[in-house]
Formats: sequence, C-alpha cells, structure tokens
Amino acid sequence: MLHDDARPEEANSPTPAKAPFKILVVDGDPALLAMAREAVRGVTVEGAGVEAIGAATAAEARETLYDHPDIALILLEVVLETERAGLDLVAHIRQDLGNQRTRIVVCTAHPDAVGEEEVIANNDVGDYRAKAGLTARALRTAVVGQLRTFASLQALAAGRKGLARMLVATTGLLELRTPDTLFPNILPRVVGLLGIGHHALLCIQGDTLPRDRRIRVRASTGRFAKWKDVEVGALGEARVEAALERLSPSSETIVEPDFCALRLRANGGITGMIYVEGRNDGTAREWQLLELFRNKCSIAFENALLFEELNTSQKATVLAMGSLAEYKDNAASGHLQRIERLVGEIARELMRRGQFGGELDADYVEKVGLAALLHDVGMLSVSDQTLGMPGELAINDMQAIQRHTEIGHRILSEAALPLRGRSLLSIAAEIARYHHERYDGSGYLEGLKGDAIPIGARIMAVADVFDALITSRQYRGAWTVEQAIAWVVERSGRDFDPRVVDAFVIVIRRFQAEDPGWFPKGDGGPGMLGGLIGRKLRALFGGRAQAL
Repeated sequence: MLHDDARPEEANSPTPAKAPFKILVVDGDPALLAMAREAVRGVTVEGAGVEAIGAATAAEARETLYDHPDIALILLEVVLETERAGLDLVAHIRQDLGNQRTRIVVCTAHPDAVGEEEVIANNDVGDYRAKAGLTARALRTAVVGQLRTFASLQALAAGRKGLARMLVATTGLLELRTPDTLFPNILPRVVGLLGIGHHALLCIQGDTLPRDRRIRVRASTGRFAKWKDVEVGALGEARVEAALERLSPSSETIVEPDFCALRLRANGGITGMIYVEGRNDGTAREWQLLELFRNKCSIAFENALLFEELNTSQKATVLAMGSLAEYKDNAASGHLQRIERLVGEIARELMRRGQFGGELDADYVEKVGLAALLHDVGMLSVSDQTLGMPGELAINDMQAIQRHTEIGHRILSEAALPLRGRSLLSIAAEIARYHHERYDGSGYLEGLKGDAIPIGARIMAVADVFDALITSRQYRGAWTVEQAIAWVVERSGRDFDPRVVDAFVIVIRRFQAEDPGWFPKGDGGPGMLGGLIGRKLRALFGGRAQAL
C-alpha cells in the first residue's frame, strides 16, 4: 500500500518476479552454448535471471528473433553458412529489424577470416572475443556488462514511452470544463497510462450535502460500465468499496498487486476517487508518472466542479429572471423547463444534421436552451391591467405587448455588454427581440424574413407556440400533442422555418418514445396559463389565432 509520497518498492505487497533476460547463442558448434549456460547459471542482473537459447545458423537465428523479440544479448559466431553470414545477420538486426537495443558480442573461432578491427569498426557490436582461451568466467563478465547496458537502454526507452503516455493522458485535460465531459474522459486516459486493465470507476464523495460521506459512481468502464449515478455500496463489490474507503481521507494513492486507487482533491469537501482493476508490475518511474497524472487530474477535477457550480448558479439566476415574467400570469408549471429542453434539443438536432453551420456550434447549442428562458423578460413592462383585459385589445394595448420584444432586447443587451464574445445574455437578447418575427416576413418587431431572423429566435418561435398549444389556459383546454404538431407543420414555410420544423418533429417524436412524461398533463382546467401566452400569440397571429 502507498500512502502519499511513499515509493512503490517500499510497499508491503509482494513484488512480482521479473522475466529473465534472454541470450541467443548463434553458433554451429554447441560448445559456445554450453559455456554460456554455465557462465550465467545463478547470475542476476537488475533483479532478473538470465536464460540462454541457441541457434545453429544465421537463418535459424532470424526465425528465433521473430519468435523472441525480447532477446537482450546475442553471442555470435561470424562464420556460419558462409564466412560473412554472421555479419549479414548483424546488418539484418540493426537495419531491417530496426533493433538498436539488443547487444551483440562476437565470439569467433576464426579471427583470421574476420578480424576484430574490421568487426568493431564497421558493425554495431559491443565486444569481440576469440574463442581460443575464452573461459566461462570471462564470458560471464562480458555477458553481465552487456546486459546492464541493455537494461539501461530499456529503462531509457520505457521512460520515453512513459512520457509519451503521460502527454497523451494529459493533453487537453484542462480543456474538459464540465464534469459530464471530464469524468468519462479521465478513465480511458488513466487506463492507457497504467496499461493494467480497462475495468475502472470514477466516484465522487460529498457532492450532495457537506456531511454526506456516501460514495457515488460518476463514470465507469469495463466490467463496471453499467454502473453510473449509483452508490458504490449498491455494486456488491466489497473489495472496491473497501479500497475507496481507504482513500478517504488520508491516502492519496494505493497500489496493490491487483488494483490501484487514486484520490482527487477539490475545495468544498468534495473528493474524487479513481479505482483501476488489474495486475500492477510497473517500475518506480512509472508510478512517479502516475503521481504526476493524479496531480494534474486533480486540477482538472476541481476546475470542472467550479465550472459546474458556476453554471448551476447562472442557471438559477436565469430561471429566476425568466420566472418573473411568467409569475405575472400564473404560468403553467414546467413551462420554462420545457422551453429550455425543447429549444436546446432542436438546436442540437439541427447541428447534428449539419444545418446553419455559420450560426450553430457546440458552444451555441450549449447556451441557447438556457438563453431561451429569458425570451419574455420584456413582458415585465406590460401592465397587469393590459394582460388581464377581457376580449380584444385596443391598439395601444396591443402595441404595449409587442414592445416587450424591444424592451427585453434592451435589458439583456445592456447586461451583456461587459461579457466577451457570444455570451448567454447576448444570445438571449437576440431571442427576446426576434422570437415574434415570422418566416414570411409578416411578424414583428422588424418584419425580418427567412435567414435574416437569428436561428435562436426561429427555434424559439416554434417551441414557444408548441408549448402554448399543449398547455391548458383560461378559455380552453390543452390541445393534444398531435394537434399541436399538425398546427406547427401546417404553418411551416409561412410562420416557421421549414428546417426548424423538421428538426422539431424529430425531437418531439423522440420525446414521445423516450420520455412521455415530459409533456404537460392536459386536464383542460382553467387558470393554468392565462393572458400572457394568449395575448402574445394573438399579437403575432392576429384574428387567425383565436383558437390559441
């Protein structure tokens, strides 16, 4: 077990045995193989033993290298099938196979055929030994030295691979700003960094109530993939639960032979926990890389939670502002929530289709639903007397209602001035001003037509009318969903953008199939929605909208 900065080799868990170094002896005379086996008997290098295997020819050596790509050292007789077959094998290893790490020691009984000077000068070999007078002890010295060189090269390569894995694991991590995008992306990264298995969990503790110590799953993969937004105690995985309990509150990293666990800290008493199941036999350097990853991941984790808190506060503020306008008229329960979701999903469907590429992108789609909640903020300027007036409105009362688009735009535009770029408030200002424009140019305030109307306002026009139709009001019951769809579709190309209407129908059909409870209950009772929506729609559609 590791606590905080403890090194892996200090852990109490047993250290897995290292695979032995492999030596390939290439010689038609079996005497060199026998001497090599005697020389390495009982030898350990970097905590690993040594194993010798043989090949009688260069051709056989090539096959062996394909079967055993992890060979650390070759003891090579240069005179094999031909006088230079051994040197041709060296060229094959270095050039064709691209293997620069396997060490090569020439041990030849024919120094006159290929001399030491030529071999060392023209070939990448580590040592040259004549067989005459070569002893097992001298061979052992040569072998140990070459294996240590190989081990150093392996460690260097592993370090480079580890750094490469670290770069892959951390690239873009801080740009994943929300928990919903960050949490699922952390697990593949840590699994790839460790390389020990793909069964992993990311859990949160303390994100509901300050003293709530329950641990909940927020992302999962592998055999845990079906678990999300459930308490760890419901998994039936006692070992997992015990491991995560050990992380809280003091341990930051736990490494055991068959799993590891990391703790991610955040302000506000919230703790993130990562559990990865699999055999651990990494080096101390690799676990140091894991600690670096954990530290960077903790920063991304805290940033995402802060961003989520900011978004939640912003949404609550926007919802409160939108509710002020609806409160004047005792609006139907859930109207704003339905508008937010419907506008957002229509925008998302249009983006999925590749439509309105100049206006719709991921950032806009993320904001437009929330921005739509402020579409009627200008209605606060309309008097209760006008909203509650029975019968047809006088011209000045109708003009007062129509001016709510201009007033809402002015309020939101001024609020958006300190903000950079296309902010939520600037999108809301566009929607507030233009959501009563009509596709054929006969709407208000400016009589804009077609694509001149901002896409958010075109989407809002469809969503606002549909929600009004399926909601009960003082003078009529709610329309059925099918009646409301038919009414919107019938006015496609006149009142509404046909592309928006097509996306709207797809979204509503999806809601019907996947979430039928989204639609309000049409009980036909009075007072569910009064003058506000009715006055607005009549101000837009005139005498043809009496049924609305």
